[in-house]
Amino acid sequence: MIVVALAVSVSAVGGLLSGTAILMREVARNYAGTIPASATIELGGEAGPQVLAAVQDDPAVLAAAARRTVRATAEVDGRRVQVLLFGSTRADPGEVSRQRLEKGEPASGDDTLSMERSSLAYLGLDVGDQLRLQVPGGAPQSLTITGAVHDAALSPSAQETVGYAYLTVEALQRLGDPGVLNEVKVLVAGPDGRAATDVAQIEEVSRRVSRTVSDLGVPVEHIEIPPPMQHPHQTQMDAVSRLLLVFGGLALLLSAVLTATMVGGLLAQQVRQIGAMKTVGATSGQLLRMYLALVGVLAAAATALAVLPAGALGRTLSAAVARLLNIDLADVSTPGWVWGVLAVTGLVVPMLTALVPITAATRRTVRDALDDHGTSAVGAPGRGATLLTRLRSSDTAMLIALRNLTRRRGRLALTVGLLASAGTLFVASVNTVGGWNAQVDEGLAHRTYDVELRLAGPSPSATAVVKATAGVTDVEPWLSLPTSVALPGETPVDHTYPDGGHNSFTLVAPPDGTTMLRLPLLEGRWLEPGDTDAVVLNQLVGPQRAPGVEVGDRITLTTAGRNASWLVVGIASDFGSQGTAYVMPTGFAAATGQAEATMLRVRTAEHDAATRTDVAERLQQGLAAAGVPVVSATAVDQLRGALDGHVLVLVDTLLAIALVMAVVGLLGLTSTMSTNVVERTRELGVMSALGATPRILRRVVAIEGVALAALSAAVALLAALPLTLGLGRFIGQQAFHLDLPVVPSPVVAVGWTVLVLAGAALATTAPARRAARLTVREAIAHV
Repeated sequence: MIVVALAVSVSAVGGLLSGTAILMREVARNYAGTIPASATIELGGEAGPQVLAAVQDDPAVLAAAARRTVRATAEVDGRRVQVLLFGSTRADPGEVSRQRLEKGEPASGDDTLSMERSSLAYLGLDVGDQLRLQVPGGAPQSLTITGAVHDAALSPSAQETVGYAYLTVEALQRLGDPGVLNEVKVLVAGPDGRAATDVAQIEEVSRRVSRTVSDLGVPVEHIEIPPPMQHPHQTQMDAVSRLLLVFGGLALLLSAVLTATMVGGLLAQQVRQIGAMKTVGATSGQLLRMYLALVGVLAAAATALAVLPAGALGRTLSAAVARLLNIDLADVSTPGWVWGVLAVTGLVVPMLTALVPITAATRRTVRDALDDHGTSAVGAPGRGATLLTRLRSSDTAMLIALRNLTRRRGRLALTVGLLASAGTLFVASVNTVGGWNAQVDEGLAHRTYDVELRLAGPSPSATAVVKATAGVTDVEPWLSLPTSVALPGETPVDHTYPDGGHNSFTLVAPPDGTTMLRLPLLEGRWLEPGDTDAVVLNQLVGPQRAPGVEVGDRITLTTAGRNASWLVVGIASDFGSQGTAYVMPTGFAAATGQAEATMLRVRTAEHDAATRTDVAERLQQGLAAAGVPVVSATAVDQLRGALDGHVLVLVDTLLAIALVMAVVGLLGLTSTMSTNVVERTRELGVMSALGATPRILRRVVAIEGVALAALSAAVALLAALPLTLGLGRFIGQQAFHLDLPVVPSPVVAVGWTVLVLAGAALATTAPARRAARLTVREAIAHV
């Protein structure tokens, strides 16, 4: 039992440690393999050869490339989906922000394109198929997919609900786009000659290069600097890895405690033998070394048994997360240092925890050890024991079982602690899922629209077209433009990733009196009529872009090339959105010079997923027929799917750890009950002599085990509340800088209680049968 319990826990810890080590290595390798740009400089003109040459002349620039990103709409199987088009010249050497060709040929003509592999799966397409695309202002055109590429700098298409395609400038022009390369991808050199990882240095070089480009007469609109050499989900993955390792370590610690419990049970059977050995000259030190050697052998066997399962679990975990991050695992071997850590941990931790009961047993005097019969209570009775002795019931077996609970209070605490720890993690994990779902539900409930339309530009006729579409009951025009925090006299810098979604920051103006958004306020107030320079920031803006900004402060934002100062009047809880600053339409128009809507929010007659999808499709068709370019049409259901996809691996792994801990806890319960039966062998014989039947003896043992499990369930349910709060805070802060609500689930509480009681009944079966099979003679003669 010791070997099994330790092997299970060491396997869990080794698997988590192995999976984390593999992922850290492979994520870095994958992302670095794309040679991600240190910065992207957005221009108001073309990044021609002269501009590129000037940028590359900077001694701190390793490489530079001219690119263009366009949002388009694709028609696939009668539905429209958003696609990001990444354009470049045929002669682009791919020295920065590159992709790896996996199948077919790269796009080379004006009627071809290649697609990211996750996009092909998301759209249900393959190399050789036709993809019908429409860019803003252009007519639908069909292009042939000639290749599948892997771009490890992008999240999977299914998770972000967007496709990724790569094509030439000529293909963009064929679609109706101007095809002007207006982005300069810059790779900044660090002190070691490789890509820089210091944000301050990258920003300094990018601003210097921007001034050079401006001196050539090409205006610079803004600079994008994503976190250096970090995958879009890197921070999230790092935090999740730390959390999993903490719980894996807890599982190992509990298994080590179980080892101490089992060794204590073993020593309880051998107390008189220890006394006998001491009478013939054995010293406490010799006995200590002997029993420690025994534990060491068991721990070594368990660790050896855990190697293969740990490796398999590490590969499984890393593969699951790799799909989440859209990376390849070229090398799934576990680093040698992991096995070293696992060997030391698997050997040292159990021996350290077993040292306490071994020391106590080997230091007993000869007289005390030889006089041991395993029937006396340990220590003075506590309050709980005193209360139990006062119980009155016609069920004698139940009274005896309950009174036995506190006879070994240390063992009681260890056994209850083991089971309660498993229950606490299991219940807290499921509660955290409930909190996440509740937060998503709340976030969607504040959005009382069904479909969001993003237009390529202002269109006076768009609202009328939408209102005339069947199934639409209401529509609101919203103003929206990308923005960034401005610094005096400097080109605005943002920290958005190349996909335009992660870490984005948007200035949004809902119509006065909107009924489609009601955000709860964390501080301050909401916008009011007449607020021409007031802004409400959502909870992401401060931590990501303006640390320390509070209600009453002023913040300067650059939007559409203009700077505007805004008075912060509120901080809103906006779960599900990236960084957003909300202002009134009059203030938006004054700050940006734009008064026409670029975003429409639509309410449909029915609010089910099928209706929303159908209406979104008809809206795109109607607007396209009216000559209104549409960038995207997103039903709110897609937001839920994208949000849930980010936490599934974490939740599943936490539940798996909880089940491992439950197994360890039930093994501990089995060990405890077996030890109790051994210690009370003579006592059970006396009970038999006084008329107790085998059935009564079985019931005494079984009831005691179930009572232990019930006590552990009560402790687990109480302890699960603060752990749920902690997990909810951790996950919520990592995702959207919001604490998840605590949503205790009665179903989960009852389910865990039933599960642990059933497990306890099973775990006590063998000890109960052993107690029932004892004859009076065997029991009385037991030493």
